[in-house]
Amino acid sequence: MNERGAAMLWVLGLSVIVLFLGGISLDLWRAFEVRQDLAALADSAAAAGASQIDIDVFRSSGEVVLDVRAAEAAALASIAAQQDASRVTVDPDITFNDPGLPTRISVTLEGELRFTLLKILPLDEDSIPVRATGTAGAFAVP
Repeated sequence: MNERGAAMLWVLGLSVIVLFLGGISLDLWRAFEVRQDLAALADSAAAAGASQIDIDVFRSSGEVVLDVRAAEAAALASIAAQQDASRVTVDPDITFNDPGLPTRISVTLEGELRFTLLKILPLDEDSIPVRATGTAGAFAVP
């Protein structure tokens, strides 16, 4: 039996498998990195929003309540000021724990990561969704 060229077929097959695994690992690593960047953006936006207390309510009752408009504007300004916001499309969702007397703000950022090496494979999707949430609250220090 002639086995000439069998080693070349094995090397070719292993090369394709290594390329596929390399593509998966590269895109998975990028997804972890983008998720970490989104988490940092969401945390900083929530902290910026939580610093916007309603001074009139605090002076009249001593209760710490967020100014909803100022908190939302500060959170959006924080997102816009970050450098990493341009690396992935960001869709912010800002919520408060209690619309009447809000003391906590949550910022949820959703993005989409486009594949790099996995684009060459015939997949149904060419991107994966990435999501992160940051929550911060305002409270009085005794």
